[in-house]
Amino acid sequence: MSTTIMETPKVDKILKIGDLILLGIQHIAAMCAGAMAVPIILGNSLGLSQQEINQLVSASFMMSGLGTIIQTLGIKNFIGSRLPMIEGVSFAGVAALSAIGITYSTTDPMTGLQVMFGATLISGLFCFLMAPIFGKLLKFFPPLVSGVVVTSMGLSLIPTAIKWAGGGIPGSPNFGSFQNIALALITLVIILGIQKVSKGFLGNIAILIGILAGTVISIVMGMADFSNASNVALVNINVPLRYGIKFDITAILSLFLVQLVIMTDATGNQLNLSNICGVDEKDSKRLVAGLRGHGLSSMLAGIFNTFPHSLFGQNVGIAAITGVESRFVGTAAGVILLLISFFPKLTTLFASIPSPVLGGAGIVMFGIVAANGIRRLGEVNYVGNKNLMIVAASIGMALIPIAVPEIFKHFPAWAKILFQSAVTLGCLTVLILNIIFNEHGKKSKK
Repeated sequence: MSTTIMETPKVDKILKIGDLILLGIQHIAAMCAGAMAVPIILGNSLGLSQQEINQLVSASFMMSGLGTIIQTLGIKNFIGSRLPMIEGVSFAGVAALSAIGITYSTTDPMTGLQVMFGATLISGLFCFLMAPIFGKLLKFFPPLVSGVVVTSMGLSLIPTAIKWAGGGIPGSPNFGSFQNIALALITLVIILGIQKVSKGFLGNIAILIGILAGTVISIVMGMADFSNASNVALVNINVPLRYGIKFDITAILSLFLVQLVIMTDATGNQLNLSNICGVDEKDSKRLVAGLRGHGLSSMLAGIFNTFPHSLFGQNVGIAAITGVESRFVGTAAGVILLLISFFPKLTTLFASIPSPVLGGAGIVMFGIVAANGIRRLGEVNYVGNKNLMIVAASIGMALIPIAVPEIFKHFPAWAKILFQSAVTLGCLTVLILNIIFNEHGKKSKK
């Protein structure tokens, strides 16, 4: 009598501890700029001191770590996607949170911060409760729809990589200098070179090697500045409700819209990651658990002094490049992020990686996200239907806020939150057109 041995799915395999650490650090190197950007932007908009901004950055790293652990390990298959996803503070909320801060901090910047945290907590609860409803929409995400959504994600991220490659801020005098562009290209060439000559573990950590090598070269070129690390505390404990918390209905409603954008983005990202990891994309229970993870992370973020969370697209790109499917790589990254958050000098060192280095790596990471979407669109049948027109219209709509974001400057605030996201605009367009041209036709034939 023969016995069948069930092989452990690749997503559930535990790698060697050394591999987990290196692959986890690679994920952190790719996401660190994004994890720090939002608290720095919002802290500066409120006029906070550098010490207070550093505390917000540490809080961002802490919740990125905790949120990532929740997602990768899961809680009784009810919360967390159990995929190698990396959580972080979402860029989708920057505009709404800035408006909240400006509105409520006329007398004291701490008031604006307290209202932000209150809105973050309640919006996280909204995301948690809405997760099952989004799960029921999964049937409306065939390759035609998910391909457009993932392609839109990649296209929306690429301008960020290009800005990094130029030096960070387009308006700065040094932006687009020969040094910046050369450093970005050197980093890119190193990553591509490693991918060419190595198909083993070195190939899996090509992004990390490229970023480290680019940083070393930037030091030689005199472009790196790590002096800020000497001006921050050695240890920092992120105390819950350090700044207090306040609840305002207008601020909460504005972040409900932000959470709808985050959930749309997260759905597309999770479908993409599921495809990369060989996991059933139609598993609505996993999607709902992942969305609950985002909601729980945002609730905890409001308590632990930071802002709404989502899955980082650049880390989906890394999973696609490396082909490493183990969710425990994400767990390792989460643990490291959590440990780093207690040592501000370490977060400052990560923050000091020159933008052009991240730009060179970002071109590959973000380009891979778009390429995965294009690959999925290649699975679509374009014969005897209007699918080509649907893709054309949807990608065209997604490109509007990427190419000319100023076109929405006269729109009301709630509409700006929705339409300034290329992912949301592309997703809404392809969902509606797919229902009109494909789903509606199926129903009428029955």
